[in-house]
Amino acid sequence: MKEFLKSIAKTSVMVIGDIMLDRYLYGEINRKSAEAPIDIVNITHQKEQIGGAANVALSFKNLKVNVFLFGFIGNDLVGKKITSILKKHKINTNGILINGQTTLKTRIITGKKNHHSRFDSEKINYKKSKQKEELLKKIIQKIPKVDFLILQDYNKGLLDKNMIKSILQEAQKKNKPIMVDPKEKNFSKYKGITLLKPNLKEAAKLLKEKIKLTNKSLKKASLNIQKKLQSEWVILTLGKDGLCILHNGTFYREYGLPKKEPDVTGAGDNVICISSLAIFHNKPIHEIAMLSNISGLIACYKTGTNPINYNELMIKLNKNYKKNDI
Repeated sequence: MKEFLKSIAKTSVMVIGDIMLDRYLYGEINRKSAEAPIDIVNITHQKEQIGGAANVALSFKNLKVNVFLFGFIGNDLVGKKITSILKKHKINTNGILINGQTTLKTRIITGKKNHHSRFDSEKINYKKSKQKEELLKKIIQKIPKVDFLILQDYNKGLLDKNMIKSILQEAQKKNKPIMVDPKEKNFSKYKGITLLKPNLKEAAKLLKEKIKLTNKSLKKASLNIQKKLQSEWVILTLGKDGLCILHNGTFYREYGLPKKEPDVTGAGDNVICISSLAIFHNKPIHEIAMLSNISGLIACYKTGTNPINYNELMIKLNKNYKKNDI
């Protein structure tokens, strides 16, 4: 496993999707407001991290993978902050164009690391535009030069019906694996791809049925998703309960590791990053599950969005699995 994590540095990947900024305001609750029945949160400090597709790109960068990020930001202070962070981490910004308003998610975290509230500032726009046409041209030009693609769909408007169809057609024409982290709006558009990685809630919406956390129910749901969308691999992320994988009729489940009140923010981003690399490099299904589960777990142990860190990943693998497994 160590050899695998070292070898992936030669991999080249493009990440296409909604780019956003995650802002965290940390504070303490000591009293109630006299103006309304609400808490008064005294903010003590804050931090900002790139989120969405940019968080996935940063995970690849931390693993020394050659990554190219494509998406939109706005001509605003939030967009400039994202550009600054990307340049700091030496992530190429040539695939990022100006269009609309940058999505900003602001979370208030109380002293006990509880999510008190979240405020989103965004304008979702699925309409066609010259900027989308220009971005699509850039994407199509880059497809032959990468090993595989990741589409990070957060329902913010970038990946509309035409964009998805054009990217999939070009990538399939060039025999490039396509890995997708979907949202329910465009779920049915992602047909004939290599990997589909929904969470349990998204999978239930696609199938229009309740999915129980039993191996029988999870396998049935995975098979139905695979049949419906003709994907080679299906990974269902189950939050604190781990994940399961289906490929070529083989079903494998990795259970969640104990953690009280996990923060699952960004866990799915880590899973799509590691699982895509492992699938592309033909790792066996149990190793893909193990790596993906651990990478998601690392995110759950932290507050908010956090990209993969190579050293943390190795420490966690050594701690939770036998030496002959890694």
